[in-house]
Amino acid sequence: MNAKLRDAIKKKDGWWATLFSGPLANILLRPICDISWITPNLITVSSLGIGILAGLCFAQGKYSFLVIGAFLVQLSFVVDCMDGQLARYRQQFSKLGAWLDRISDRVKDFWYFFTLAWGFYSIHPQVFFLGPKNLSDFLAFVLGPKVFQLPAFLSMCLMKQSEISSWIIWPLAMIAMFSVFLIDYYVNQDMKLEAAPDSHAPTGLAMTEAKQSPSFALNLIKSFFKFGLNVYKSVPILRFNIGEQALLISIFCLLNSVYHLMCVFALLGTFYLFYWPVAKYFGFSPEK
Repeated sequence: MNAKLRDAIKKKDGWWATLFSGPLANILLRPICDISWITPNLITVSSLGIGILAGLCFAQGKYSFLVIGAFLVQLSFVVDCMDGQLARYRQQFSKLGAWLDRISDRVKDFWYFFTLAWGFYSIHPQVFFLGPKNLSDFLAFVLGPKVFQLPAFLSMCLMKQSEISSWIIWPLAMIAMFSVFLIDYYVNQDMKLEAAPDSHAPTGLAMTEAKQSPSFALNLIKSFFKFGLNVYKSVPILRFNIGEQALLISIFCLLNSVYHLMCVFALLGTFYLFYWPVAKYFGFSPEK
């Protein structure tokens, strides 16, 4: 049974799911995989329920609730990995299950961003002060003041903060959520975009000359996409699959940095929305 269950782990998955969530889900599934009334759909609904609880914590806005929500987001994703493994283990697939899995993921995406923005705005109704002090405070709290202690001058620099209107969290959350939804369309819906055709490629002597002196613009484009693909492969947390998104949410909540979370999702998500279709067109996007 154990070997069969291990084989149910998704062979090709996101970095965080492969490294952590998938194996942990497989361990948690072992004592319940042969209980008949526990179905993949029930596990999907359970994952959604845990995600809703995480959002309710985020809506409180306080740091203690952000920490609880961060762990619940990870638990929800682990349980989300369990439903697919159980379906593969039992060969129990259905159109309803596939639809439920996709819809629950999108509901959680919306719920996380909405409640994070709500909680942030509820404790900063007018303005908030932005600066790098949160990160230094977090490191000092985790490592202890004896291990992590900044020089007095640097501490004074970190105290400098900018006043920003709190309403900015809402458009940021909308952009972040919209980009996540469209990235899901690109990746999970298998949007097909054929590579650039070679119908206008030169032939004979012209082709030889073209190979010898490729255009500067084409070389620049290729270099850019090769560099982007290398970064994508080298920094796995930037891959922006569902697992990496959940991990980023948890990390920024532990850092008590909801605003920075929205900025990262909005910027990274928007970048991918433009990068991946063009990269795929030029043949530089990785296979799913």
